Amino acid sequence: MAVTLAARLAGSGIRTLLVDLDTWGASVAQLLGMVDEAPGVAAAARASEQGTLDVPGLARLAPEALPGLRVLTGLPRADRWPELRAAAVEDVLRLARGVVDHVVVDTGFALEDDEELSYDTVAPRRNAATLTALEAADRLVVVGAADPVGLQRLVRGVQDVAVLPCPRPLVLVNKVRASAAGPRPERTIREVLGRFAGLEEVRMLPWAPDDCDEAVLTGRALTEVRPRSPLVAALGAVASVLDERCPDTSGADRQGRRRRVRV
Repeated sequence: MAVTLAARLAGSGIRTLLVDLDTWGASVAQLLGMVDEAPGVAAAARASEQGTLDVPGLARLAPEALPGLRVLTGLPRADRWPELRAAAVEDVLRLARGVVDHVVVDTGFALEDDEELSYDTVAPRRNAATLTALEAADRLVVVGAADPVGLQRLVRGVQDVAVLPCPRPLVLVNKVRASAAGPRPERTIREVLGRFAGLEEVRMLPWAPDDCDEAVLTGRALTEVRPRSPLVAALGAVASVLDERCPDTSGADRQGRRRRVRV
């Protein structure tokens, strides 16, 4: 989701930086076919702690993966999470705003905090990268899967986010399909999330396994390999909500498909 949103923003002429802060399983580099050895966020955090990181230096660590889209790759191994301390992450995100027009951050799933260590600004915390990113965010997107297990996790995640110092989330439900959520999946999902999470607005993302498989297999963004995918259209609408400079072309795409069918 983060890769496609960032690619959609960049494709609209908005200079974008995608930062992979998932300390449990960074994947942006692989999804975009980038070299795993790229220095990325670890080098940026290290430079920040040494007091040498600035906007030009951060830009050098974030190469262009697509026209207008820079990427700060994540940790190559999950056991290197102590390298991303809260102060360094905060500094990286602050400087990132000076590199591009829009910063997209992909974070890990875990939100637990160690209360004892939270008062120690030096000691590393397991989920410091995620929690720091949430606090620094202007907008927050929460993504869950459209199946019973995924929806249960989404409800808990929304409840956890509600007590954190972060923006109100825009909730996306991915892989919506009748085989996993019943004959009327969108209606069922809205009822479940309304009842258990108090959500009134939820955006649905269609099930598009073939499109996603091709993107992953080729190491390219979904916007490149399947630009007319219904998933790309749905995420384009989300991108327009996150940044008003990004046009919502989902309606035009649907009209174009209807015109082709009539012909």
